[in-house]
Parts: sequence; structure tokens; C-alpha cells
Amino acid sequence: MINKEFHASRRQKYGDLLKDNSMGFLFAGDLIMDRGDLEYPFTPNANFYYLTGFDQPKAILMITKIHNQIHETLFIDHPDETARRWMGVFYTKESVKEETGIETVEYLERFESSIPLFRSPDRIQHVYVDIANWGGPNETTPAQAFAKRILDYDPTLTLHNTFHALSLIRQVKTKEEIQLHWKACDITTKGVNNMLKNLRPGMYEYEIEAYFDFILKSNHARHAFTTIAASGKNACCMHYEQNDRQMQDGDMVLFDLGAEWGYYASDVSRTFPVNGKFTQQQKNLYNVVLKGLNAALDATKPGQKKSELQEISKNVMAEELIKLGMIEKPEEISKYYFHGSGHYIGLYTHDVGNDNELLEEDMVFTLEPGLYFDDLNLGIRIEDTLVVTKDGYEVMSDGIPKTVEEIEAFMAR
Repeated sequence: MINKEFHASRRQKYGDLLKDNSMGFLFAGDLIMDRGDLEYPFTPNANFYYLTGFDQPKAILMITKIHNQIHETLFIDHPDETARRWMGVFYTKESVKEETGIETVEYLERFESSIPLFRSPDRIQHVYVDIANWGGPNETTPAQAFAKRILDYDPTLTLHNTFHALSLIRQVKTKEEIQLHWKACDITTKGVNNMLKNLRPGMYEYEIEAYFDFILKSNHARHAFTTIAASGKNACCMHYEQNDRQMQDGDMVLFDLGAEWGYYASDVSRTFPVNGKFTQQQKNLYNVVLKGLNAALDATKPGQKKSELQEISKNVMAEELIKLGMIEKPEEISKYYFHGSGHYIGLYTHDVGNDNELLEEDMVFTLEPGLYFDDLNLGIRIEDTLVVTKDGYEVMSDGIPKTVEEIEAFMAR
């Protein structure tokens, strides 16, 4: 997907983070069991993959910086004949060295004996471990367990977590990464348009979802996240995923979905009339959300504070709701608007980064204003994935109908 030179350039940036006389560690992660003898599909920890391009479980990247000289070692599992016969998994340290371009590749059984701290304690003053604490205080990851072990061995060492620093590096994408986002968005566009061609009253939500799944499978792409296909009152639940309601004539259906390509995600939301025609009320409220999205898009350019885009959307939608008589004061929009208006996107759908940063060229993120009316059994969210350009932005998901007129014309065909 991305060549090994890209990952080598990321390791160089990581090396710049390290103080002299230090060692750094990143863990790919382990397989997770599902229902007895089955395993969930494995996805490597994003920062590990970002630096290595290697996507097999249990692997560990160790980078040492001693006398300002960088040395890289990738430790990998040792697939045996059972793994090869039953799972089709087979690689060697020679094949992985060629694949990744990492100077030294060893099997995991050599990990302990290769750690400089255990061989020459006086040479190491700093240890860097990449720790993403998604699970909170009750979860212990391999990275956390390793960090504890290091401090138990020598409490005088200075331990650094590189997760935040790598997050800031990942905010700005390279041209290679942006091409993967374009590919993911292109597949997503085809998938949503395939759904729109086949959307009809009487279908179940899971039936229309299948038209998206078919496009992903036929393009050898993965889901970036679990698809939301929420019709009627279900659209007022932010993360509804059952997708088992029968859609009725007059319903609106909200889709939130995305393809993943080369581990890079897309994320799109659209809200469509199931029968192909908006009612006047649906049209009015849909256009409120669309105006909120377009206002934030118009403000998107380098130098704009990302977090302010949320307020731009919110203020415009509040003004429009006042015009419609839905609210009397701008702050009353909180009755209908419950979430943020976008997020960085990359190796995670909700990717790492600082929302208070100023936008820079080649940042990729989403904008997704939405309004939710429980009393009307109506939720509307419109979301695009976009990339910041030198002078503004490009919408990567622009091939999906978005205006009322575009949607009705597309469905009429």
C-alpha cells in the first residue's frame, strides 16, 4: 500500500524525539479471542504500523539511540507449521527485513537478551514506550506491562510515553497517505451511491446496508467502522447499529459509514428520504444542517483553528432554526445538537490530534453537523471527509449527492 521508504521516514521522525542514550519501544498488539477458538481480525496498533508497515501480531519495534547513533530492530513472532497449514501465515525474518527495510529483524525469543538496559544498565537513561490507554485504568496492554517491568527493574530511569508526540506528527499527512484516503473515499462513494440506487420503502435497514457491503467486498476493502443505517426514530440515537427496522414510506434514513483502504479510513454521513422525495418539513430541516456544513467548509483553510469550525456550524444552524420558529434563542440549539462537528481521520476513523491546532495543508478530517428531533422521529447528519489544501480544502466524498435537488434527481433516475 505505502512503500517502505515512507515508514523509514516516519522512523526517522521518531528517532528525532529520542534523547541520547535511550531506547524506545512500540508494540503491534496481540490477537483477541472471539467465541472459543475464533479470533477477531487483527489490526496493528496505529503508531506501530505507522513506523514499520508490518501488520502481524505480537511484533515489537525497538529503536536505540546511543552516542546519537540510531539502531532499529524489529522482533517478530515465529510462525510454525501449524500457523502455516491452518492459517496460511508464514514469514521469515529475512522476508520481513526485505518487506520493511528495517536493518535488523529477529524472532521474539531474542527480545529479552537484546534489550540494552539489561546488558549495560549504565548506558541507558531514558526509556520511551508508546502507550495508548484506550481501556482506562482496568486494562493492561503489552506496552503498559513492559513499562511497569522497566520501572520495576530500575525506578531511577526516566520513562516517556511517545503516544502524544506521534499523534501530533500524524496530524499532517504525506502525499502517499492522502492517496489512500482518496481511494477509501472513492470506494465509499460508490457504496453509498449503490445504496441510494436501491433504497425503497419496505426494505429493512440491514437490506440496504448490504448494498454498501457488496461494493466494499468487491473492491477488496474493509469497513472503517460498523455501519449505521438508522431510519425514523433510530436516527436520533448517535451510535445505533442494530440496523433491523423496516423502513416506511415517508421515513428518512441516516447512514454513517466508511471504507478503509491500506488501513486508512473514510467517514461519511448522509440522510436520505426512503421514498426519494423530501416532505417540506424534512427539506427545511435538512437544509438547516447543510447550511451549517457549508459554512464550516467555507471557513476551512490553513491557519483556521479547527475547533472553531464546530461553532461556525452551530451558529448558522441556530440562526436557521430561529427563522423556522423551532427555537427562540441560539443556545436552545442544544435541544437538537449533541455532538462535535468533526474529527481527524487517518489510521483510526476518529484519529489522534489536537483540535485546538491551526489547520495546516495536508491535514485530513471530517465535518459532520447534525440535528435530532425526537418528536419528529427524525435525525439528520451530513458528513464529509476533506483534505486541507494550500488555499482551502477539497472534499474527498464530493461524489455523493448532498443537496435536496441532487438527492431527489439521483433517486428519480
